[in-house]
Amino acid sequence: MTYLNVHTADGIELGSHVRLTQNPWHRFLGLMGTRNLGMGQGMLFPHTNAVHGFFMRYAIRLVYLTRDQRILRTALLKPWRLGPWVRDAYYVLELPISIEGEALKPGTRISWSRATP
Repeated sequence: MTYLNVHTADGIELGSHVRLTQNPWHRFLGLMGTRNLGMGQGMLFPHTNAVHGFFMRYAIRLVYLTRDQRILRTALLKPWRLGPWVRDAYYVLELPISIEGEALKPGTRISWSRATP
């Protein structure tokens, strides 16, 4: 499993332990079966423009990104709901709902690097 440090171009940390989905099994499982998403945790789905909250126990913040890693839109995803389909999204970043504000403004560039264990 690969973990990432995710932050804005301004250096605001969005997650220090974000899982990258690298195969169909990780994409299928997502956050299903987890009890919560702690601070610093999250999940990044490449090649994705929509996600769902089926079998989830808690709400999460969705951040839709372009191929060049700019924020298109954010949304709150409640358990057992479908997230919005965002036409030009290439990545979906799932974060705790407590992450919000100016750091998630549309147009903001997001970057990531491999987290050290």
